[in-house]
Amino acid sequence: MKKKVFFYSSVSDVKLFTTQMFYKTDIDILRGLDFEVNVTNKIFDFLFFWKYDIAFIYFYKYGFFVSLISGFFGKKVYFTGGIDDLDEAYTTHRKYLIQKYFFKLCYFFSNSCILVSSTDKENVMKIFNGVLPKKIKTSFHAIQVENFLCHNIKDKGYDFSTIVWMGGKENVVRKGVDKSLELFKYLVENFPEYSNSKFIIIGRKGSGTDYLKEIIMHLDINEKVVFTGEVDENVKINILKMSKIYMQLSKYEGFGVAAAEALAAQNIVINSGKGGLKDSVGSFGIQVNIDEDIYKQFSTVHEKIIKVDDEFLKSGEQYIINNFSYDIRMNDFKKILLR
Repeated sequence: MKKKVFFYSSVSDVKLFTTQMFYKTDIDILRGLDFEVNVTNKIFDFLFFWKYDIAFIYFYKYGFFVSLISGFFGKKVYFTGGIDDLDEAYTTHRKYLIQKYFFKLCYFFSNSCILVSSTDKENVMKIFNGVLPKKIKTSFHAIQVENFLCHNIKDKGYDFSTIVWMGGKENVVRKGVDKSLELFKYLVENFPEYSNSKFIIIGRKGSGTDYLKEIIMHLDINEKVVFTGEVDENVKINILKMSKIYMQLSKYEGFGVAAAEALAAQNIVINSGKGGLKDSVGSFGIQVNIDEDIYKQFSTVHEKIIKVDDEFLKSGEQYIINNFSYDIRMNDFKKILLR
């Protein structure tokens, strides 16, 4: 008999379990390990204790209530996902305290908490007085690397891309898309090689889209920005393979799956280095210090772009292959869930 997993996240739409790739990849990995997986965004589904053996939970707030119910029925409980509000430099003091106590509760009611970045690991150690508790494991998010490999880099033009959920303004600002558009305008206006470039924004539209359109209007780059909306995975992959520069000027990233995908597709990844981007991009992108005046850094960014060669891009691709492949996370899960 296959063991049954209820896979939970407090998403507004269960379709996100198939369109958000960090969910889909983990679901595929669990199925690859011969678990029967059912997805849910409803906490009370876990009252049906006879329907599952394991609760696999994304994120450490609402997930606590799932762990409480599952633990009461003697089920195994595993947490994973980024912990943005456990970073004091990013979040407010109130949100930090709430996340701190929720994380400790989640840890107490879990069999294991699987962290996805070295920054999250450092932040967890802080709340446990510099010690990493025994139930804490680290396993970086994975991508299907082979799907993103770009075999002919000469086919790339000078287009830019980014991937962002635009359901709300807050997420768009957190991802730094507004700042990315300003950098894009600077490059387009000052360097002829970008005169025909497009900035392709991939992701579900919402109020965040309206906010970005206001900025685009103000910057007078309407004809150069394309909103694709939510797209099929193959369409997304093709866009990343054809784009030259990927932008991720985030205030914080739990990991940065899309940045890793772009790096695998040999994009020049211009990023903030915040949170999990330290892992997913490492030293293989161009870093912008978003804590300082970014406008003063624009010319330096261009100087760094023109120094990027094929060898540097190939090294970035190899970095992703070596560290974030599907098989690595599958082996991690095997050790944690099947021991």
